[in-house]
Amino acid sequence: MQYRPHRYPTQFPIKLSTPSGQVECSVIDVNNTGARLTCSGQLTRGEKVTFQVLNHKVDAIVRWVSGTRAGVTFRPYLTDLLVDTLRYRRDKGNYNQHRAGGMRYPELR
Repeated sequence: MQYRPHRYPTQFPIKLSTPSGQVECSVIDVNNTGARLTCSGQLTRGEKVTFQVLNHKVDAIVRWVSGTRAGVTFRPYLTDLLVDTLRYRRDKGNYNQHRAGGMRYPELR
């Protein structure tokens, strides 16, 4: 049995570059070795794909596809900084919650 390291749940929007063009996707879980995506377009197993995080190009290979979901492995593996970036959404609501130390009530921020 092959062990897979823990994946962190997230909702991080990306534009995935594939051999057939760009596809709007969202990273739904991630770790240093790979991620699970949900995409608006079709991906094919074995495709080499890329996307940008913090102005760093991330290379990956599609390992499996099931409907709108796909799994990718990163080549080379991601740094801890890039994984941490992908773990947090870029929208304003989540940023404030994260900055407030997880406090959900505005009067406690």
